[in-house]
Amino acid sequence: MRILRSSEIALVEKKTIEEIGIPSLVLMENAGRSAFFHIRDRFKDKERFLVVAGSGNNGGDGVVISRYLKRESKNVILLVLGDNLEKLSPDNAKNIQISQKFGLEPIFIIERNLHILEEEIKKCDVIVDAIFGTGFKLPVFGYRGKAIELISISGKPIVSIDIPSGLDADSHRIFEPSIKADLTITFAYKKPCHVLLPASERCGEVVLVDIGLDDRYAEDFHRFLITPENLKFPKRKKTGHKYTFGHVGIVGGSVGKSGAVIMSAKASTKAGSGLVSVIVPDCIDQIVQTNLIEEMSYPLPSIGGMFSEDAYLKIPEVVSTLKISSVVVGMGMSVSNSSRKIVEEVLKLPKPVVVDADGLNNLSTIPDYKFLLGKRTHPTVLTPHIGEFSRLTGLRSEDIFDRMEEISLEFCKQTNSYLILKFSRMMIATPNGEIFYSTTGNPGMATAGTGDILAGVVGALINRLDILDALKLAVYSHGRAGDLAVLRYSQESLKATDLLEFIRVDRP
Repeated sequence: MRILRSSEIALVEKKTIEEIGIPSLVLMENAGRSAFFHIRDRFKDKERFLVVAGSGNNGGDGVVISRYLKRESKNVILLVLGDNLEKLSPDNAKNIQISQKFGLEPIFIIERNLHILEEEIKKCDVIVDAIFGTGFKLPVFGYRGKAIELISISGKPIVSIDIPSGLDADSHRIFEPSIKADLTITFAYKKPCHVLLPASERCGEVVLVDIGLDDRYAEDFHRFLITPENLKFPKRKKTGHKYTFGHVGIVGGSVGKSGAVIMSAKASTKAGSGLVSVIVPDCIDQIVQTNLIEEMSYPLPSIGGMFSEDAYLKIPEVVSTLKISSVVVGMGMSVSNSSRKIVEEVLKLPKPVVVDADGLNNLSTIPDYKFLLGKRTHPTVLTPHIGEFSRLTGLRSEDIFDRMEEISLEFCKQTNSYLILKFSRMMIATPNGEIFYSTTGNPGMATAGTGDILAGVVGALINRLDILDALKLAVYSHGRAGDLAVLRYSQESLKATDLLEFIRVDRP
């Protein structure tokens, strides 16, 4: 499912109108009529509808909705925020003229008669918010802002058309004043505000409807939402054996942090890996072996509770001897000169590599790490949270949030790497300029160890699927495991190992 920004939507609409020849009035009719069907079906038992329309084309959608509600014999009041008909967009004005022929008379609302809105809010059953759409530029001032505030505190069910008025279609941020909708009906494509937190919380349930735009004009925009329908799943051949399904090598651990590699190893097994070996400092090997059953361990020399300075020399031999097919490095490793050497050595291997946690923190201490990543010939996956990505890029976390996609895509291009950026949503960025978001997962997963679980799942799947298919499935199934786990344990009680029971990498 493609996600488009407001400027991208505008371009697709423009080309559909100019090059295909579908009039803008037809698109508006399609939008309003489709939204009406959802409103009618959702609120079958409601009779009094208040439609609050703006002066632009989003308001025009609201006018069409009003007309269809009127035809359905509903009690509908249409309030238009503006001075008069001449101040409206041409399509909005045309639809008001059409609606008047159906006996629907709009009431124009400005500062001096804002009390009418207050009175109608008290009398209605449902409010339809059609004030501002994707073309709106923040912030909201004057009586329009007051109107949004009145609607927001009404306590009535609110349906927003395209986006809740007062939000920025392209941003994760919440702006005030803005509507908190119960239902948002959006057109053709979801927008970033429908997907990214906290803005998406203002959207309520989001319903997507087709209005007849030509999808060919959206093909140049590579921002997607991960859904089960566009996932690929690994298959187990009847003639396969354990090496057929990959051997994941988990490299990491230090005294006090053995749990990280243990969780990652168990996640790899649950994600279908044929074999999993944990390569750890010998000082924690006994603890690791005690907590693993299906997985194996391979100890390397240690000093001071972590890998010794020369442990990195053993990495190529171990990987070759054990026939390891992918490597996950960094969990619980601690940051040190010896750990940095381990990371560097792993990145020299002709294998797919996943770098997580302290692997990323050690990587950020290597002055030419981008060159090291860029010359790799096998897939490299980095799985930072915002803080770790800040250390890698040298940018403030706030700046990353404001320009997340642009910064991530530039980073992937410079390093020829794939990025799984962990924040309130999971985002995959690719060196080919693609962005993928997942909406699975929940706040209960904001606890130690869930990232280690994800790294293990990624490590297993990159042996079974093409790299991008593996990353999409890993992110989706990791979040889904969290969503299933909270049904049993609750968000407050959730711990990372609870996810292991629910990891599934086959079709839901």
